[in-house]
Amino acid sequence: MRNKKLLLFALAAAFLAQPLRAENQFQSFGIQQAGKLLANPPLFFYEFQRNMESTFPLPPGKRFGVNTHLLGGIIIIPLPDVTSVFNFSAKVRVHPESKLAPGIPQVDLVGGYWNSALTSMVVDKNAKTTDTETKLSRAELGGNYGAVVFTSSLEPRVRLFWSYKFSRMNMDIGLSKPEVILGNSVSAFKSELTEHTVAAGLEHTYGENKRWILEGGYGVRNSLLSAKVSWYRKYLELGLNIYPESVFIMQPQLNLHFNF
Repeated sequence: MRNKKLLLFALAAAFLAQPLRAENQFQSFGIQQAGKLLANPPLFFYEFQRNMESTFPLPPGKRFGVNTHLLGGIIIIPLPDVTSVFNFSAKVRVHPESKLAPGIPQVDLVGGYWNSALTSMVVDKNAKTTDTETKLSRAELGGNYGAVVFTSSLEPRVRLFWSYKFSRMNMDIGLSKPEVILGNSVSAFKSELTEHTVAAGLEHTYGENKRWILEGGYGVRNSLLSAKVSWYRKYLELGLNIYPESVFIMQPQLNLHFNF
């Protein structure tokens, strides 16, 4: 029972208040996620950071944009995730397509930052080693990313884009006292993850402020495949992320953006 409670605490930052249908599902889920968390702690949370990272190009004629990730989720159920409470991304166009010479692509610079505010809800600052139950004594999660995006028109309504992105994520989770999880004595999860991702995609404009976007990417450092399809409107983006190596292969998301 103590291990079950510890697993719940350790995963609460990412899945706060998400109901489970049955006890056997909880056990299977907990063991699977705990194994992944112990094997590579920051990689577990980086899955949620990827949902808020945006490497789509700015629409034609726009010079600046801001974006915030509102909801992530699992399967087809959007839910708040660890990155959705406080995050911010910005895009700046540094070169319009064909301005210097015909055929030179549009160039956008992108950057973003997040810091989880959910961790304060699961941390017990008064936790002691003499407590009967193991508690979270600290929990800090955050990350940032930067990217450059190149975009070229294939025809008036279709554009091809490709990008390079650098991501960094930090985590520091401490327990009030050591606890054995899956045969390992654990007192803290503290680590950093960095990733270099190359991606390419197609953008199809089918109406005023209406676009379909398809994107595929590969994380070179950690061998992470990803794909995304998005319905992009004037202020909202509804997307479906596909992570083949993840426990949750399909993760829907909802973003809010303003482009100027």
